[in-house]
Amino acid sequence: MPKIPRSFVAALSFTALSGLSGPAFTQEVTGTLGAPGSTTTIDGKQLPPAPPAFGGVIKQKASDSQPWWAPRVVPPKGAPNVLLIMTDDQGFGAPSTFGGVIPTPAMDRIANAGLRFTNFHSTSLCSPTRAALITGRNHHSVGSGVVGEIATGFPGYDSIIPIEKGTIGTILRENGYATSWFGKNHNTPSFQSSQAGPFNQWPNGMGFEYFYGFVGGDASQWQPNLYRNTTAIYPFEGNPGWNLETAMADEAIQHMKQLKELAPEKPFFVYYVPGATHAPHHPTQEWVKKISDMHLFDEGWNKVRETIFANQKKLGIMPENAQLTPWPSTLPAWDSLGLEEKKLFIKQADVYGAYLAYADNEIGRVIQAVEDLGELDNTLIIYIGGDNGASAEGNLDGTPNEFTSFNGVNVPVKDQFLWYPFWGSERTFPHFAAGWAWAMDTPFKWVKQVPSHFGGTSQGVAMSWPGHIADAGGIRRQFHHVIDIVPTILEATGIPAPDAINGIEQKPIEGVSMAYAWDRANADAPSARKTQYFEMLGNRAIYHEGWVAATTPVTTPWAMSTAAPPDVITGYNWELYNVQDDPTQFDDLAAKMPDKLKELQDLFYSEAAKYDVLPLDNSTLARWNTPRPSLTAGRKEFSYSGELSGVPAGAAPSILNKSFTVTAEVEIPEGGAEGMIVTEGGRFGGYGLFLSKGEFGVGSGKVVFLYNFLDLKRTMWEGPELEAGKHTIVFDYKSDGPELGKGGTGVLSVDGKQVATNSLEHGTPVTFPEDEAFDVGLDTRTGVALVEYRYDSPFRFTGKIDKLTFKLQ
Repeated sequence: MPKIPRSFVAALSFTALSGLSGPAFTQEVTGTLGAPGSTTTIDGKQLPPAPPAFGGVIKQKASDSQPWWAPRVVPPKGAPNVLLIMTDDQGFGAPSTFGGVIPTPAMDRIANAGLRFTNFHSTSLCSPTRAALITGRNHHSVGSGVVGEIATGFPGYDSIIPIEKGTIGTILRENGYATSWFGKNHNTPSFQSSQAGPFNQWPNGMGFEYFYGFVGGDASQWQPNLYRNTTAIYPFEGNPGWNLETAMADEAIQHMKQLKELAPEKPFFVYYVPGATHAPHHPTQEWVKKISDMHLFDEGWNKVRETIFANQKKLGIMPENAQLTPWPSTLPAWDSLGLEEKKLFIKQADVYGAYLAYADNEIGRVIQAVEDLGELDNTLIIYIGGDNGASAEGNLDGTPNEFTSFNGVNVPVKDQFLWYPFWGSERTFPHFAAGWAWAMDTPFKWVKQVPSHFGGTSQGVAMSWPGHIADAGGIRRQFHHVIDIVPTILEATGIPAPDAINGIEQKPIEGVSMAYAWDRANADAPSARKTQYFEMLGNRAIYHEGWVAATTPVTTPWAMSTAAPPDVITGYNWELYNVQDDPTQFDDLAAKMPDKLKELQDLFYSEAAKYDVLPLDNSTLARWNTPRPSLTAGRKEFSYSGELSGVPAGAAPSILNKSFTVTAEVEIPEGGAEGMIVTEGGRFGGYGLFLSKGEFGVGSGKVVFLYNFLDLKRTMWEGPELEAGKHTIVFDYKSDGPELGKGGTGVLSVDGKQVATNSLEHGTPVTFPEDEAFDVGLDTRTGVALVEYRYDSPFRFTGKIDKLTFKLQ
């Protein structure tokens, strides 16, 4: 046997604490060191670990030498698979597991086999919660004080997860896990989301070896901006009825099956985060019918809220002394609505409920696949109901197209009935009315975006691990936060938090493990989390040992306003709650206990300074348009040729709120041509310059520029059919002014001759659909035309684009 280096022997006998409140562990070696099949655990302090010195013998001839293989790194013995599930914009009171009227049998299954955590909290917005979840640090600590779309140039708000705060994906991968991510990725900065990279802030660069999902805040489930690793894919093309919820479950199931067939001893970490129930609400028609036939929402949001609260009391989700918080005066009571409004709003809720039930069903398929693989008893399953409270971003009346809300446009109820027959289909991008969001957050006040009250932050969590969580169906009321999931996983796997990753010293993980609560004897133990701050868009709160101090929101999430916000420090009132005795934040004690309030306010600012929360900023619309890193920053001219597809908005020339000129130098073959020359956006907003498809060979090849204003109005400039040869097409647009959403006049010219002049009453003020793309020579996902000049994607240009130029004023 060859001599083994002493340094490696020392490493193999190293004993270290896991960095958590758990027992010490000793490295374990299997097989004969140097043999091809040997394995070892590592101390986990340096990731990846330094390779051991060669332990064989090298002579002049191979026959006189002794080969030696470094042992393969594996997790500690008994380390479980981990299936981490989180839905989107769900609301605490939506699922049946936490008293809701919407059936969620998959979540029920995990809760009944393990535990329900009823006092678990998020950050109140999507990407901040997700950054906190995968790092175990507060959202400002990892650059995610707000969603990435409104990032600003401060450490707590730049949307960049620092390299000194590595993810759970990296930690588990380097300790021998197979790591994967399915679903929503809202953690890649918008200015790094194009084909030009860099890719270190994509899932593959954050420790997840396999990624199948979409990039951004939301996506159509019928035609999503879908990626496999960093490559855009379009499996829905020519595949009617395809839906991402089902496709994602299929992909995850196949991935786990493949892993266990190829490497049965290798545990997996699957991060499964569907887009449901974030808008657009896109269930299949089968699920819409199932939920509609149950008539869950026919009595309206006030009655549904009462039903949910009664269920929560019955299930023990809420203690007997809990009180249902009052309905706000800023939202209409159901009885005040007309018949037309009620009909529309019930449809909106049926589609939302169908979306949640459908998503839970597909999650159930993934869980069942774990059991079918024989891995259920060896899998820690954590199922988090939403990344924040239910969303009120559909405004008071809801909308058939979420991007009307994002652009500050309300769609009247009577107009929404144009989309009523196919609500939830690929022909809509729908969001329900704000009243439903408040109801889905029962029994709390407020909704998504609001971190000061539990309606914005409370998430029901179901957690199971057979043989380790033995209190089947138990309820835990300890206060916890999304940053506590990483420490819980590390304790379960016996893997320590590293001191360094890729040579970069790591900052401490800021969460605490929840594993102490698994023991039935600790069902009523004090919470291991004593203090937690909350902040989003200027609203803020602090939890400390059963007390919460919180600002009263000064704006409502369902009303986009251009009014100047109040002073971020002095313009807010504060409330005070003893949530140990008053878990719904019903009884405001601020006037009675000013000293206690002051104590907690001081604690908030202390925590804010510690975790990069400062400077506080309560602006909203201004942050959409703030300068940030970009592949297009400062550029006024852009040139392309041939084909280019799938370019996100952050890497494309933006024509919003400005004058611009598009010049296309094209070559038309004999017999004519058709197809898209350039487009950004799609069915729910955007523009396209193309040669028409025509019908039955008639009208093909006409030059068209089409502007789609949020699927509400389409304006067209029409030119002649192009004969064979070279042509120059110019669309010149002059904006009426620099203000957001101003209209303007466009002139379409062909070969130096003006062929059409038309005006826009309004331009799109803030954003085209973020799940669409800028495409040259084709149109991916959905088309901008609807009836007139309709075409099917990808609508490739059948001529040749010699040069395409954008000039921005």
